[in-house]
Amino acid sequence: MKRAAIRELVERHLIQEVSIAKLRHPFKAFLMTGPAGAGKTFVSKNLLGIPADVRKFNLNPDDIIEDLFPKFDVSLKFAHGDDDPLAAAQKELRTIAKVGTMSKAAGYINRAKPLFIDTTGQNVTWVSKALDTLVRIGYDVGIIKIFVPRETSVKRDANRPRTVGEPLTSEIWDAYKKNVIDGKGYDKYATGNPYVTVLNPEIFWNVYNLDDKDAVIDGKLIAKARDKVEDVVGDVPVSIEQMDRVRADLEKAAGTTDEGFLAPQQINNPTGECLYQGMLALMQFSKGILGQEITDLYDAGLKHPEFVERSPEIAQAVQCLGDITGISDLEKSFEEFKELVRKASRGKEERDLTAPLGKRIRGKLHGFYPSDDADEERIGMVAEAIAKRLAEKLKIK
Repeated sequence: MKRAAIRELVERHLIQEVSIAKLRHPFKAFLMTGPAGAGKTFVSKNLLGIPADVRKFNLNPDDIIEDLFPKFDVSLKFAHGDDDPLAAAQKELRTIAKVGTMSKAAGYINRAKPLFIDTTGQNVTWVSKALDTLVRIGYDVGIIKIFVPRETSVKRDANRPRTVGEPLTSEIWDAYKKNVIDGKGYDKYATGNPYVTVLNPEIFWNVYNLDDKDAVIDGKLIAKARDKVEDVVGDVPVSIEQMDRVRADLEKAAGTTDEGFLAPQQINNPTGECLYQGMLALMQFSKGILGQEITDLYDAGLKHPEFVERSPEIAQAVQCLGDITGISDLEKSFEEFKELVRKASRGKEERDLTAPLGKRIRGKLHGFYPSDDADEERIGMVAEAIAKRLAEKLKIK
């Protein structure tokens, strides 16, 4: 086969198979909130049927924590106390997990991927800042609120491998009830913002088996048909009929029909739609080489003026980048856009983690060795080796 024909096949594959055009839900972000043990993952997967191609872009540091802790023989049951060495080790590894999640989030956002943000979400003010930036970049945001009684939250947290533990579980539950349930923080935040939608204005209490069949997992009865789930304790101020209605409304609001939040390739935010159309056009004009990432539009503006001149979609998208950052100079705008992506991913500036991480690990190692010069050098070498291993482990491209 001639080289030109091979190149054409490769270009066609890039455009048709790995193209952003294959994304069914670009520029969509789900915020799934609820206290520990509320069953956020179960609800999204089994009750609402949120597609796997959305849930796989999960931004939850717990995924990394559950992989990382066992590798260093660190318990998944969180310890507490300033003087507890286990608590100190867990804190360090949790910090690294959060940095890894932020790195992953930045990559997803730059490629306009759908985001599934699974978090307790009790601090509405803090979470809203990240959502503001996502909307500014072009995302539509859908918010879901899941709740259970305090006793259920504490019990479920205590019975799973990765546990926050008391008193933090109760503190999170109290803050969520105050800020999200009673204070209606997310409802107020979404009011007047056309690109942020609370998908269930009425709280979904995940306390009932709404199915007509018994729920059995691994041979164990979880709940009888149309009855309260076995491990639910505490006051449940809602009926199963109410939750039937809330679930049906939520499933419709979050679904993939034309009226649902996940209507395929439907972007309500005009900024996201502008960037999306520019990325599609750039894919076509560059024969699949550019267009997979939002920042490729900067390449088009700076290095390929012919694309901008020939394509109104690309020209408009480049203009949208300037509108997002408020900077018309593309080189300066590029730096500001990268900073916005970091803010949207709740991250900090890009940097080599090895040096600061090594310094913290070095501090933890003191006390395990005598403090003579030879062992000081050994501590430094061990700390650096661990830091490099962790930084490389969590470096997500």
